[in-house]
Amino acid sequence: MESFVTMQSCKRYVLLVILFSFVRNTLTSVTHYSIPEEMKEGSVVANLASDLSLDVKTLNQRKMRLDIIANKKYLDVNKETGELYIVEKIDRENVCTTKSSASCYLKLEVTLENPLRIFNIEVEILDMNDNAPQFRRDAIHLDISEATSKGERFSLSNAVDPDVGTNSVKTYHLSESEHFNIEVQTGRDGSKFAELISTKTLDREQHAVHNLILTAVDGGTPARSGTASVIVHVLDTNDNAPTFDKLNYSLKIMENSPIGSLVVHLNATDLDEGLNSDITYSYSLYTSEKTQETFNLNPSSGEITVKGMLNYEDFRIYDMEIIATDKGVSALSGQCTIKILVEDMNDNHPEISIKSFQSPVNENIELDTVIAVVSVSDKDSGDNGVVDLHIPDNMPFKLRESSDNYYELVVSQPLDREKVPEYDITFTVTDRGSPPLSDNETMTLELLDVNDNVPQFPQSFYTIRVMENNAPGALLSSLTAFDPDLHENQYLVYFILEKEIANTSMSMLFSINPENGNLYALKTFDYEIENEFLFHIEARDSGSPPLSSNVTVHIIIVDQNDNAPVIVSPWRAHGSVVEEKIPRSTDKGSLVSKVIALDTDSVHNSRITYQFLQVTDATLFSLDQYNGEIRTMRMFSYRDPRHQRLVVVAKDNGEPALSATVTIKLSTVETAVKSYSDMTEVPLEYDIFSDLNLYLVIGLGSVSFLLLITILVTIVLKCQKPNSSKAAPPCRNSVISERNSTIADSTLVSNDAYWYSLFLAETRKGKMVVRQPVPKGSRYIVSSIPRGTGLTDTSDSAASTLQVSVKYTLLDVNDNVPQFPQSFYTIRVMENNAPGALISSLTAFDPDLHENQYLVYFILEKEIANTSMSMLFSINPENGNLYALKTFDYEIENEFLFHIEARDSGSPALSSNMTVHIIVVDQNDNAPVIVSPWRAHGSVVEEKIPRSTDKGSLVSKVIALDTDSVHNSRITYQFLQVTDATLFSLDQYNGEIRTMRMFSYRDPRHQRMVVVAKDNGEPALSATVTIKLSTVETAVKAYSDMTEVPLEYDIFSDLNLYLVIGLGSVSFLLLITILVTIVLKCQKPNSSKAAPPCRNSVISERNSTIADSTLVSNDAYWYSLFLAETRKGKMVVRQPVPKGSRYIVSSIPRGTGLTDTSDSAASTLQVN
Repeated sequence: MESFVTMQSCKRYVLLVILFSFVRNTLTSVTHYSIPEEMKEGSVVANLASDLSLDVKTLNQRKMRLDIIANKKYLDVNKETGELYIVEKIDRENVCTTKSSASCYLKLEVTLENPLRIFNIEVEILDMNDNAPQFRRDAIHLDISEATSKGERFSLSNAVDPDVGTNSVKTYHLSESEHFNIEVQTGRDGSKFAELISTKTLDREQHAVHNLILTAVDGGTPARSGTASVIVHVLDTNDNAPTFDKLNYSLKIMENSPIGSLVVHLNATDLDEGLNSDITYSYSLYTSEKTQETFNLNPSSGEITVKGMLNYEDFRIYDMEIIATDKGVSALSGQCTIKILVEDMNDNHPEISIKSFQSPVNENIELDTVIAVVSVSDKDSGDNGVVDLHIPDNMPFKLRESSDNYYELVVSQPLDREKVPEYDITFTVTDRGSPPLSDNETMTLELLDVNDNVPQFPQSFYTIRVMENNAPGALLSSLTAFDPDLHENQYLVYFILEKEIANTSMSMLFSINPENGNLYALKTFDYEIENEFLFHIEARDSGSPPLSSNVTVHIIIVDQNDNAPVIVSPWRAHGSVVEEKIPRSTDKGSLVSKVIALDTDSVHNSRITYQFLQVTDATLFSLDQYNGEIRTMRMFSYRDPRHQRLVVVAKDNGEPALSATVTIKLSTVETAVKSYSDMTEVPLEYDIFSDLNLYLVIGLGSVSFLLLITILVTIVLKCQKPNSSKAAPPCRNSVISERNSTIADSTLVSNDAYWYSLFLAETRKGKMVVRQPVPKGSRYIVSSIPRGTGLTDTSDSAASTLQVSVKYTLLDVNDNVPQFPQSFYTIRVMENNAPGALISSLTAFDPDLHENQYLVYFILEKEIANTSMSMLFSINPENGNLYALKTFDYEIENEFLFHIEARDSGSPALSSNMTVHIIVVDQNDNAPVIVSPWRAHGSVVEEKIPRSTDKGSLVSKVIALDTDSVHNSRITYQFLQVTDATLFSLDQYNGEIRTMRMFSYRDPRHQRMVVVAKDNGEPALSATVTIKLSTVETAVKAYSDMTEVPLEYDIFSDLNLYLVIGLGSVSFLLLITILVTIVLKCQKPNSSKAAPPCRNSVISERNSTIADSTLVSNDAYWYSLFLAETRKGKMVVRQPVPKGSRYIVSSIPRGTGLTDTSDSAASTLQVN
């Protein structure tokens, strides 16, 4: 209905236009019509027949046609009605592409024939507002300096609207902005355009980019619009000066700070950008020359560092003014003031003096006994002059203040010479200055031995294996004890503690050497009669009172193969032939007979193997070499003889092997009885992980671990450096003193020629150099006088006590390679790890300094199965953190071995590497798999068993395998379901199902058992198997001879034999290693490389020279060095002896006076 009204209104509009055109045609002979654009197809414009006064009925006869000049055919004439209608929708913008004229016409010609007439028609297309304004670009970019003044104008691109007249662009609008506005201008052609006007000063530091929206609106109804983004970029100008964090700095720095130390890092900021924000730092003119010479200012970074030496006494306060300037065209600057205060240092060392020291002392000295008296002092004042005295914390002594600055050293814990034979006690005195200064003095306290340790055997239990048939008097073992005491307190005597076995004393069987502990056998042993003995041996020292301890000895007699096997089954009289009968219809694989032989030797020698010595037909019978079962290899044929003769030999496992034979005469009988192959028990392999095997593996692993630990301890003991606390006296040419204030530019004076042999004075350098080793603890008086004075008068010389000390200042060079704490790392990684997980931190250490100690870490490339280590692992080059790059699977890859290198940054660079062993630790991620009895997936296993089966018979055996590691793959078996729990038993370790009793008539014919196999993981995984057991009735005579009795497997299988051999070998190596270690620790030092005699060390033991005589010397210093033990023919050093010194020693018979030494035997003692 709505379209009809629209059509009527359009027709009404066209009629009015036609009326106007008709009046006009009377003058121009052109018919005019006006229509709006976008009229629908089929719309009627006018009735040409009526307007041109034509007869509608004759239009077809006169062949009326309509031609449009220079345009598409938008219009056409209906020849039936004479109406002009729309053929195609008209778009005014496509018909009239130019906007030079507001009018747009379509020119038409109507042609009629008979008679020929031509009519000219003009159709005016009126514009409609069907197009919105559009900008040529969606975004308009403008770059405007932030220095642009207010009111500045900027041209913007105008919008275009294809419509004409009022439907074209009328005005513009700008989105709200406090900095910009627009003004709409009209061009000469009447088009509208906009100009952007700055309404407020711009600031790039506050707003660097302005985003505006420009909207163009036309004058149509309804109005249409188009938008464009105006993006204004504000360009920077240098309008901001640099500013510091603070205007005033107050800093403190310690005097004697090293050159290059950082004082402060100034930071000035500039809000501008580019060169306008680049800052340089400089001193102002108000900064003194002294300050600029003492401190260095980095113009780029603003760091102030120490340039010259700082001395609190010379200059305490430094003032400076720093200027920060940017690099803009018109440079701007900012400034700050800095005040640096120099703080005083604690530069006087405290002093320590030993007033009394008692050494040596007995190791059982009472607690709280005073050992030494020490005094301390410090020339400083205040906190710098307050001193504290202390000794190392790990010593059994403590300090007790007796009076002001006097301390007593007392015993606080029991002493033990065997653990620590002497103590180097370091007294350290420290003041309370900042930083604190300290000094130290070391004294050696020696302990005298008392008999307080019992003899100790290396083991509390000895197991000794003796081969039977041994020779009487053979050495069995050496049982040596150790006593850590000295002299007679460590001399040991060995005894056998009496014990009787079967009225036989141990002293009748064994003997021990009382001096060295060698144990001997007094008789020949027989394994088959006596195979072990257990008794005790005591070791007693020679102290007063004597102390003792004992050890248990277990003698095991080892078997020899001296007994031949004995055939016990099939039984027969001595030398007779065994006769057996077998049905001729016996199936292939049936049990014919079973040979059982016994050997009274030990398990290894009694291991029996069976072989055919003679056989009538080798193709008919087979013999199992381990269990002696004789089975048929095929069924009997009519050609086979009725009687078969078999000779079986049973050999033991000894060396040489012994054997026994049995002859079996086999007769076949005719029978119709069906062979029951289901009743034949298939021999099953024993579980290799039985209890014995497990114990052997554990024992082998434990002894191997002890052997490894013993070897490592031996290496450490042999390679360890001497204790730094027991340092030797200063070596030759070492510097003794560098105190210039004492002996610089002066002459050192001494009246002792021995002094000059020890020291060399370099007076110009203010040093003394050691020419020869100085006795430890010696003190020498040194006097210094000014140059030019004579040596005769030393009354005004400055006397000082020489104290042995060493002071070095060394500059670092790159002479140390990086060192890893270990050369071999073993890292355990759990399988199924997350990629990127941290495995370990492998850090090396370089004792050099600065760039020589900066380390970089690398993985040395190595390919495994065409896979690089860098694809599996990654290491942080800075800190040595090692990461895993993939997830590892224990069942595919369980270990990796590669090298990591640490390289320093020195020139040239030094490096070292170490080996990394990655062990992938198994997780329990694989469930057990049932491999026997076999069945299709998910199906039930069916088994048959005779109803007359005896108690203990094997029904079935479940075997499961697990691909995880040994611990996780250990399988245990349990019944999950069972029809009758009293009828069957399941061995949880080997999976054997056996009958617990015989079947009764009440038991059902069908039994159902569900067995679960669980592994040993956490959590445990499992698999199940269902066994359906059917019992069958039989009237056949039970062949007890043919029934296979399940035999326990030979515990001395090949695996067990190898485990026992391995355990014995490793135990022997462990014993040898322990004995070698004891010998190395107890052996005397090499005399060719002996150190100077230590205190209390023996100088001479030549009894022929000084035994039972008196040592004579007229030198009191000699007696302070040596102690003569004349009854033992020894001389003991009391104090360290100068190297190269020679002393004359005289010995005279006892009873003569000391005044006459003419008959004494003089000898020269030389210290090597």
